[in-house]
Amino acid sequence: MEQELREGASLFPEYYERSLGLPRGRDGDCPSLVLAYLGDGLYDLFVRDYVIFHYPGNIKRMNEKKKRLVCASAQSEIMGYLIGRRGLTEREMAVYRRARNHRSESRSKNSTILDYRRATGFEALLGDLYLRREGERLMELVSLGIRHLEGELHEG
Repeated sequence: MEQELREGASLFPEYYERSLGLPRGRDGDCPSLVLAYLGDGLYDLFVRDYVIFHYPGNIKRMNEKKKRLVCASAQSEIMGYLIGRRGLTEREMAVYRRARNHRSESRSKNSTILDYRRATGFEALLGDLYLRREGERLMELVSLGIRHLEGELHEG
């Protein structure tokens, strides 16, 4: 799965930027909640693609699976897993912490404040990697996270 996701990630940003007339070489130095807003959309798209391929059929069934993978508690679980692996760079941890620690006036009605903040940090990390054109790393983290949630990775 990781290889398939990486192959699609390499060409997309350049085509997308050119097609929409966006500035080339954008970076992730923007407000944490903007990065999280972008990362939320990216993660949702990647999970939808994953669900369509791995759970084809009934739309209701696919949507239920998608909701379980994108909810704040699932994203918080992914972030905990990634941190526990000690595989994030100092910069990635700094982006995560900055967003996680941002005081927000809202939170998900179906999650704890801890899960909501960790999920916000996860989404900001994805948004930052996307804007920095680190597509391979972005897809590596998404793939690790989904595989962890799906139980394909075993601690050992």
